[in-house]
Amino acid sequence: ERWDMLYVKSCDIYWHEKSLTSRERFIDGKVNKFPGMKEIVCKAKFAYLLNRLQTLFPKHYTFYPRTWIALQEMMTEIMKLSAKELNSMTFIVKPDGGSEGRGIYLLQGLKQLEALYFQITESVVIQKYISDPYLIDGFKFDLRLYAVLTSLNPLETYLFRDGLARFCTVPYRSPNLKNIRHTCMHLTNYSLNKSNPSFVLMKSPHEGSKRTISSVLQIMHNLGHSMDVIWFGIEQLIAKTIIAMLPSLKIEFDSWSTIHKIPDNKFSCFHILGFDVILDQDLRPHLLEVNANPSLNIEHEQYSKKGVYSNVISPVDEYIKCQLIAETLKLVQPSSKIRKENSANIDNGKETNIPFSNIFPKLSEEYSELRIIERCSKIYQKFSSRNDAKTMSLSLFRQFIRTCRIPSKEICIADLDVLFINVTRNYRFGYTCKSINTVHNNGKLLDFDGFYEILLVIASKKFYRYCSQKIDRLKCLLDLCEARIDL
Repeated sequence: ERWDMLYVKSCDIYWHEKSLTSRERFIDGKVNKFPGMKEIVCKAKFAYLLNRLQTLFPKHYTFYPRTWIALQEMMTEIMKLSAKELNSMTFIVKPDGGSEGRGIYLLQGLKQLEALYFQITESVVIQKYISDPYLIDGFKFDLRLYAVLTSLNPLETYLFRDGLARFCTVPYRSPNLKNIRHTCMHLTNYSLNKSNPSFVLMKSPHEGSKRTISSVLQIMHNLGHSMDVIWFGIEQLIAKTIIAMLPSLKIEFDSWSTIHKIPDNKFSCFHILGFDVILDQDLRPHLLEVNANPSLNIEHEQYSKKGVYSNVISPVDEYIKCQLIAETLKLVQPSSKIRKENSANIDNGKETNIPFSNIFPKLSEEYSELRIIERCSKIYQKFSSRNDAKTMSLSLFRQFIRTCRIPSKEICIADLDVLFINVTRNYRFGYTCKSINTVHNNGKLLDFDGFYEILLVIASKKFYRYCSQKIDRLKCLLDLCEARIDL
C-alpha cells in the first residue's frame, strides 16, 4: 500500500517518526503523536494559548515570560515605561515557525525596537528576556524536560523525572549592546552551541556542556537548595501548560477521528513533549517553549579543528533518551500485566529514582478551575461542522446564538453577524492579520480561537453591569449557554 494511504490494523503501538497527518489511517492501537500538536506549539499559536489563560488567571501563569504576538501591542505597552526602564529591558525575537535556534536574536533599547517595528515582514513572537538566570560555574543553562501525554479524556500526563541540562559555551554576562549578538552566551540551544570549540562532550552523562538534570539538581542540593521544591515548581508549570493546550488538542483529535470515521475507543494516541525551562536566580522555573517533536537522536556532531565533523554516540543522550523511550513504551503498553508491573514506577513524588511523576490525574482536582476554556470548547463542538468538527459556518453560528438565546438589548443579531464576518476574515489569535504578518486560515469559517474571542465580546456586552472581571463575565455566559443546551 502507498505510504500516504497507510492503514495500521493489528499493532499495539505505532511509532510515527514525525507529525501525524490527515493521510494516515489507523484502525486501532496507539500512535505516538496527537494530531495537530505541531501546529498548537508553533510559537505564535502557543503564545496565544498561554496569554489567554494568563489574562484570566494572572496569579497562576506567572511562569510564562511576557510574550507579544503583535508588535504594535508591545510598543504601546512598553512606551508606558520610563526611558531608563525601557533601555534596560532586553527582548528575544523568535520566528513563528523557527526551530533549533534558527532566526532567534536579542534586542535592547527603543532604537532597536523601532527598527524592528518598521522592518519586520514575517510572523514572529517577541518575548521578554530573562536576564537573571541561575548560573553554574558562570554559565547559563536550560532544562529539557519530557512529559508524556497518554490520554485527553480523562486527562493523563506524566513527567519523566530526569532530562537534559543544556549549557551555553560562553560565560554569561548581563545583556548589553556589545554582547547581545553572542548567541553562545545567551542562547542555550544545543544546535547552536555544539559547533563551538568550547563545547565539552564527556564520557560521563553527568558532566560536560550537556548533562543530566539530576546531576545539576545534585549540585544545587549540595549548595543547600531543595530539589523537591524545584521539582514541585516544574510539575505545576507542566500541569498548567497542558491545561492551556488541552481545548485545542481535543478539537484536533475529535476532528481527526471524525474525518477518518474512527469508532469510539478503538484508537488512541500518546505523545512525548519536550518542555524547555529555565531557572532564574531565585530558582523559579520559567517556560520558554514546548517542542512537539523533541529530538530522540543519541548522536553528537563532533567537530575537528579543520571544521570537519563526525557522528559519535553522546553518552548523556543515550542515557536519558533510551530510558525515556523504554519507560514510555511500558507506560502506554496496553497489556494489563505490564501495567501492573509498572504501577510501582508511577510515583508518589517521594523518590528521585522513579521514572515518572504523575501530573494528571494527580492534579486534576486542584486545577479544575483553570479548565474554563474547555467549557468554551464543548459549546463550540456542539455546534461545529459535522464534516470536520473544527469549523463553524455562519449558519451554525446563528444556530448557536438562537439556541442559547444570546441576542438582547445589549447585542442584537445584526451585531453578532458583523462580529462573525469580521473575525473570520480579518482576525487571528485576537489580532488583525495585518498586525501579526499572517493570513486567516479559513476566511469564511470560524475556528475555535475566533469563537472564543467572540464569546469574550458577548460576555463583556451582556454582563458588564453585573461583573467587573473578565473571568466572571465569561463564567456567567458559559453558565447561561450550558443551561440552555443542556451540557
